[in-house]
Amino acid sequence: MIRIEIDEQSGFCTGVIKAVKAAEENLGKEDSLHSLGEIVHNAEEVGRLWEKGLKPIDYEEFNKLHNATVLIRAHGEPPETFRHAEDNNIRLIDATCPIVLKLQKQIREQAEEFGEDRGSILIFGKSDHPEVRALVGQTKGKARVVRGPEDLDKIDIHPPLALFSQTTMNTLEYTRFQQIIKEYMREHGRDPERELVIYHSICGQVSSRDSLIREFAAKFELVFFVSGKNSSNGKALFEACKEVNKHAFFISTPEGSDKISLKDVASIGICGATSSPMWLLSAVKDRLSARLNITKS
Repeated sequence: MIRIEIDEQSGFCTGVIKAVKAAEENLGKEDSLHSLGEIVHNAEEVGRLWEKGLKPIDYEEFNKLHNATVLIRAHGEPPETFRHAEDNNIRLIDATCPIVLKLQKQIREQAEEFGEDRGSILIFGKSDHPEVRALVGQTKGKARVVRGPEDLDKIDIHPPLALFSQTTMNTLEYTRFQQIIKEYMREHGRDPERELVIYHSICGQVSSRDSLIREFAAKFELVFFVSGKNSSNGKALFEACKEVNKHAFFISTPEGSDKISLKDVASIGICGATSSPMWLLSAVKDRLSARLNITKS
């Protein structure tokens, strides 16, 4: 009989679990509950919580709010968000990931140490990502966001340098960039050994998913990777799946598996991003079992 297995290492990371739990605990206690941005990059989970009463809002809507309750998602927020809330009687439920909070504190303290005129803070990450926006906010806008060598020529860098990473970036890419910036400094007559401090700020839980998901995907003839289409983590982990299993398919809903033939397949693996809820992976398994007329034991 065909084997269908869910990856036990998949599902929400700790930070997302905390945010979703905070939302569920407060739904029903408030007349209305908003989240500043979608609580997670997964439309199915956002839809589930919407039905319970959690309404995502954007910054334009947030800036018009008064006397309301708003949940801060795991990505965190810059200081101005908290100031606006205080000025407008908005109660904040802060579900910022503890790892992100620690990084915010490190960056804020580094910015205070450098002051206005000394040093440069660089953040390896995606400039449009909400976590990065919050990190830059800890420095009053002084930090600069970088991804590749071309970015170094676009900004004014004053050593000493402090290099941080967005917590969800790829570890290998961050390591490569560290070598790039060291070489860049040498080419400009600076000593990276004395004038560069590198912070290893990528979340260990996120970074370990790459190797774990490769190991899982290699065990099956066919793999369904479940993720929201807008999840950066999902895109990266799916590529890891594809590298070890050419029969890996990206789906966002259980119905997405219907178009993939299961003929002569002996084993199917189901895995997902750190933003993919375990209930959704289970729903995919149920869908596949129904197609194959497999009854639950």
